[in-house]
Amino acid sequence: MKTPWLFLLALALPINALASDVPCYNSPSQAGLNACAASEFTKADQQLNKVWKAILVKYKDQPVFLEKLKASQKLWLQFRDAEVDAHFPLGKGEDATQYGSAYSMCVSQTQTELTQQRIKQLQAWLNGAQEGDVCAGSIKNSADLK
Repeated sequence: MKTPWLFLLALALPINALASDVPCYNSPSQAGLNACAASEFTKADQQLNKVWKAILVKYKDQPVFLEKLKASQKLWLQFRDAEVDAHFPLGKGEDATQYGSAYSMCVSQTQTELTQQRIKQLQAWLNGAQEGDVCAGSIKNSADLK
């Protein structure tokens, strides 16, 4: 009997955490919450694309790095999708009804969180490394990026 309540509580926590930052999470309907979460994922994905394009421009003189980064990004996309599948192993379709009406919202929130983490990772190449950072590898010196 405790399990359903714990599951519902677990679903409510991410909503409450995001509600203070995102006005659309105040929606009175699950459909509104689902749409809000999908919109937040779209925004995060657009930001990821902006960061990606900026890296391609700033590092156009490093084709080997860009080749490796593209391979990394391809694998990251596979990781993101696999991570979502691990959170919700029954996936889409009839089996997903086990997760309730919040399923699509929860998937979008998970995708958004993972995308925001990736943006932070990629941002390192745009922020640049500190002078003397011997482990910066392909990250250009911050003074050279200005």
